[in-house]
Amino acid sequence: GVRGLKSYIESNKNILKDLPFRDSQLIIDGCNLYYSLYFYFQLDQIHGGDYDAFKDSIKQFFTNLKACDIHPYVVLDGGADHTDKKFETLKVQKQGRIRRAHNLSVGRRGECPPLLIKNVFRQTLQELKVPFVQCLEEADWEIAALAKQWNCPVLSNDSDFYIFDLPAGLFPTVCFRWKNIRVNRLNKKYIPTKHFTVERLCASFNNMNKELLPVFACILGNDYVNLQNVAYLNWEVHSVHGGDFARIDGLLCWLSKCPEPEMAIDEILKLIPHNKDEVREALFKGIKEYKLKKGSLAQFFHSKTPTPCSGPLRALPTWTLRHIFEGKMGSILVDVLVLKRVMFRSQVEDFERPSSSETSRPIRQVIYGLILLGEPQMADKHLLAAKASTGTDKCYVTEFDREGLNLTSSKVEAIGTNVKEGLQLETLWKEPHTLRLQVFLEAFGVPSVTFRGIPLHLQLQVFVTRFWLVNAQPQPKLLHLWGLLLGMVQGRLSNKPNTQTDTQLRLKCRGRIPMDREAAHLYSQWQSCLKWGLCLNCLLCLPLPEPECARLYRGTLVHQVVQELKRGIRPESMLVRGSNAEHLFRQLNDAVLSLVDEDVMKRISAGDIHRSVGKTQSDKSSKNRSADELSSCFEDLMYEDTEDCNDEEVNGEERKAKGHKADKTECSSYTIRTRHKAKERNSKHPSKKSERRCFE
Repeated sequence: GVRGLKSYIESNKNILKDLPFRDSQLIIDGCNLYYSLYFYFQLDQIHGGDYDAFKDSIKQFFTNLKACDIHPYVVLDGGADHTDKKFETLKVQKQGRIRRAHNLSVGRRGECPPLLIKNVFRQTLQELKVPFVQCLEEADWEIAALAKQWNCPVLSNDSDFYIFDLPAGLFPTVCFRWKNIRVNRLNKKYIPTKHFTVERLCASFNNMNKELLPVFACILGNDYVNLQNVAYLNWEVHSVHGGDFARIDGLLCWLSKCPEPEMAIDEILKLIPHNKDEVREALFKGIKEYKLKKGSLAQFFHSKTPTPCSGPLRALPTWTLRHIFEGKMGSILVDVLVLKRVMFRSQVEDFERPSSSETSRPIRQVIYGLILLGEPQMADKHLLAAKASTGTDKCYVTEFDREGLNLTSSKVEAIGTNVKEGLQLETLWKEPHTLRLQVFLEAFGVPSVTFRGIPLHLQLQVFVTRFWLVNAQPQPKLLHLWGLLLGMVQGRLSNKPNTQTDTQLRLKCRGRIPMDREAAHLYSQWQSCLKWGLCLNCLLCLPLPEPECARLYRGTLVHQVVQELKRGIRPESMLVRGSNAEHLFRQLNDAVLSLVDEDVMKRISAGDIHRSVGKTQSDKSSKNRSADELSSCFEDLMYEDTEDCNDEEVNGEERKAKGHKADKTECSSYTIRTRHKAKERNSKHPSKKSERRCFE
């Protein structure tokens, strides 16, 4: 965004005006929204995330919009811009995220959203049937173009939207009080919010020409232009109000005296002694970034038909476009096929060890191979040039990751599959289901004959967990596996309306959950493996059902379970004896361990003080019996709950999201129960309601 502009606008009462918002379309900056929701509810960051609570917050948000007859259209970012105009900015941002994640890992203040936050957001939008689209590249320009075409407001905290000419204006997310629904004189519900328009900003500065705002953004500095020799001229002398924002205020006052952008640029060039041509070119390029024309999103929202691509994006096969726009396929396809580059998200882990992304590299190499190898792709001049530069027939992708606390890059080879030679991205969707499944199994090292009997909808996470057990460093132990599986069982069963009271997971609450760096690093590796497993599955057109990410991992719960297991508590003691949850946990444990060999079993069991859960693993008949029992168990317990939650559920989850912060609890013990039972209890013993202003 534009440096310093967000704080300036929010501090100026003459620019932001109160507005009761209802009964309208609303274009939502999706990435900005899910970060805002996660941080507003202060959900876990240091233990890998609490995705179930995050999902509940998303459902609350869109339920409240619906209550006010607001019709949301969510737009998500895609891959990086193919022109690389923001590449230097992206590298600076990545380095900053590494530093903030490290701060959290050593107990200092920081900020690091969990790795699967976008997956959970997308899946929840699909469940709620909220219209959304994922752009091929960054979404800001497309959001602004759609808002102008539909004449409806935008919801975002990105300061670039203070520069775009949006006829219906902008609602800053931080001022959108979506939880404080009110009722007007006509008994209609509305959301109180602050409203921004370009016209109101320009009126505050002698009705300046709004076409000067892109010049203003370029001088201050944004993601596209960084002119420090211009930005730090003495603009403060032109300020009327002074104070903390004298530079911004002064620059606006100075620009307001110029009738048009060209004259303003000429006047700016008179103020600098050197590099005039470079500054002129940079300013004109920056101005173009804010010029709006008809975009591609309106057509997709109406007809689900993506607009044909131009330029380097034409390399994308036709069948992939709709999958990308629908969010079924990640932005990795654009980044790899067009840029031959991938940048990784930082996680809270042990920064003295190699990055957690290294464990999932073999999975990514298969993804790179499917995207880059094959005859039709070789027509791409960039690929041919890449091959020529290496003097081989190999293709490489540049991965940007951390080494220690520094952002580094390395070239990673794209690997072809042994399942079938010459697999081509262009026709991958036409390949038989069995072949696409075999490609996935080969990538995860799972022989196809060993997993029969594991329920179909559990296979992906079981295969991911098996891959993690075999490849993670340091070597995961049984207690790390058990913590993960107990979290899966609790997440899965807590979402079922027929859940019984015997699914309670009994844990002692011992105050703040300490930062276990080894566990954090191991579970960061597991999340990385899951993320890229989901990506490979999507690229292969879903040979396996996609699991619900929100129910797979709850960081605070998993870390607390590991803490108890390290104290010598047996996993069985956390479950009601003979309960469905205990039975399900044992069967999941057997299913995962049935996929690893004896050497891995010895490594994960070494030094473990309670191994009774895994004693039967050497008995093959026991493994087969466990798989059959697992299938039968899930036929009874694990059906999808797709009904929308009612207001009572939303309000209950709202209280839970506000109060749920495991590392601040003061009780001596507790049991985790299903939300349906909790709702029944709350109806008998309602808790006190407290009003909390949203995003302020």
